[in-house]
Amino acid sequence: MHGNIQQGVRFLLAAGLLWLAPLPGHAIGGQDLFEAEVPVTSQQPAERKAAMQQALSEVLVRVTGQRELLHSGRVRPLLEDASRFVQQYRYFTVPESTPPQLMLRVRFDGDGIRQALREHGVAYWGGAERPDTLVWLAVEERGRRYILSSQDDSVAYQQVRQAARQRGVPLLFPLMDLEDQAQVRFSDIWGGFFERVLQASDRYDPQAILIGRLNLSPSGSWVARWSLRVAGNTTAWSDTDSQLAGVARAGIDNVADNLASRLAVTDSGTVGNRVNVSVEDISTLAAYARVTDYLASLTAVRQLQVVAVTGTSVDYAVQLNGSLQGLTQTIIIGTVLEPAAAESPGVYRIRQ
Repeated sequence: MHGNIQQGVRFLLAAGLLWLAPLPGHAIGGQDLFEAEVPVTSQQPAERKAAMQQALSEVLVRVTGQRELLHSGRVRPLLEDASRFVQQYRYFTVPESTPPQLMLRVRFDGDGIRQALREHGVAYWGGAERPDTLVWLAVEERGRRYILSSQDDSVAYQQVRQAARQRGVPLLFPLMDLEDQAQVRFSDIWGGFFERVLQASDRYDPQAILIGRLNLSPSGSWVARWSLRVAGNTTAWSDTDSQLAGVARAGIDNVADNLASRLAVTDSGTVGNRVNVSVEDISTLAAYARVTDYLASLTAVRQLQVVAVTGTSVDYAVQLNGSLQGLTQTIIIGTVLEPAAAESPGVYRIRQ
């Protein structure tokens, strides 16, 4: 088998097929990062123009991870001429809405937006860098207590999912089957006893874990406490809002801000560092293809070249857009590769 992988990759090397550019990576979990929906009251051109600007604003926040960007002058030219990025749009009515709610769905040119952000020196947060976040959320409202699950149909679940979609944060929810129920109780989350929650998370193999408690106070306000764990680091915060949608959005906004601050890459258009990356335990052509496609899809990677194959190890020469530290952090948080050894920087193996 080792000989087969070597022969296969060496054939591609000889054929000159192993220079790779980054893959687009526009979609995550079935969601197009460059598509947005906004409510409208008519199909008049003036309202359509304003709605397209609103849709582009949502997309720009999603793909940069920067809410404050809209208040700066760097993207104002993009918003003023939003229609030039539009690939297609259509109107539709929300099913069973009363009164009928008209919506405009707009899909933008992802490559064009990415190029414009590069020209303005704005960081970009690609689809390949968006880790799956497992959510353990305990909710208390009007005497009812429950933990959100993947089969949930509650309003809280819908609001959290909607907020995550707007920011492009892929979420996982626990099954809350007998196995989960045996390990995690409502009181564990509510009381901040997270050890059991983290242990129960292992079966889902998440890249990030969001633990929260959400309750409706006697005054009618929603209060939330959140704890986000990424790569061994924990960040905690609280949110309060008069509306459930507002407190859910605030929580997910902080998750997106945190992840983007770690993983977004500023592609200045100039040639970055050239580094060597080795990946071990590649014993099949399918594994080779998976690793190579993954590396090529990362925003931090401008160009990728296979330079050597030794046994089950493949050596890559990587031309960077950002820093080596940014590339390393992205790989560590991801699900495809893991460091082979702490004392061997730049050497990885396939995650099992």
